[in-house]
Amino acid sequence: MSSLLQAITHSFPPWLSNLGVSILGQECYTITVYDADLTHTPCLRLAISKALGLGIVIFGSLLKLPQMYKIVSAKSTKGISLAMYAMECWAFVVSLVYAYRGKLPFSTYGENASLTVQNFIITLLIINYAPSRRSHQPYAGPPNRTLPLLLTSITMLLTTSFLLSPSLCPPSLLSLLQATTIPVSLVSKLPQMAQLHRDKAVGNLSALVVFAQLAGTIARVFTTMTETDDMLLLAGFGGATLFNGIIAAQYVMYWNGDERSTFSSGLIDEKRYAGSSSVKRD
Repeated sequence: MSSLLQAITHSFPPWLSNLGVSILGQECYTITVYDADLTHTPCLRLAISKALGLGIVIFGSLLKLPQMYKIVSAKSTKGISLAMYAMECWAFVVSLVYAYRGKLPFSTYGENASLTVQNFIITLLIINYAPSRRSHQPYAGPPNRTLPLLLTSITMLLTTSFLLSPSLCPPSLLSLLQATTIPVSLVSKLPQMAQLHRDKAVGNLSALVVFAQLAGTIARVFTTMTETDDMLLLAGFGGATLFNGIIAAQYVMYWNGDERSTFSSGLIDEKRYAGSSSVKRD
């Protein structure tokens, strides 16, 4: 088996070998890939971590697309918490800039870039499709969302610019802000948990997003432990795994809550109709 793998790896073109060396380093590339030695535990762990990290980066660029599709197709954000996505935007952008300025391996944080953008778009969609207080007023017309959408976009742009500037946000302040993202990221899950508990239904919350986020944070715990010694990132991913697990459990509990709600509403309507009919007959 080892000789067969070596026959394949020895025939890699130079560009592919150079890519492998840039990802794993010369020593671990030689041991794990070129020599096909899978018994060297440190290099094997690193190779698995890098593969997981790159997989998360690629998958992360598509992670929230199902949620965007559900919101746009339903023109509704029922079951989705604005507070959760707003706080996640803050936590993601701080963590992204912290890792970028700290020159951490891209495979340990790359998906944060696309997830930050995706979370921001979902936040704008939630604002855009939020039910209006004027919706029950006759001739009120459609609500104008331009101002809140514009203010949200400007706030995100200014926040990102501030974090990227070493003169405005020195490393000591950035580390402090990164520390705050841990409780913020965890607290951001509470509104979603509360909404699921209150509604006893998942609404337009995407199952793929819920379970993919759980799998992603579990993988991130492993990649962070393997590739860095940053305890701030490890604590953040560990806590996120716990809270994402709770939301996933709630999704399983309430996945058919919308059907039960519709059925209950139908029974209530039937009882009202039967009651009104009996009154008329009397």
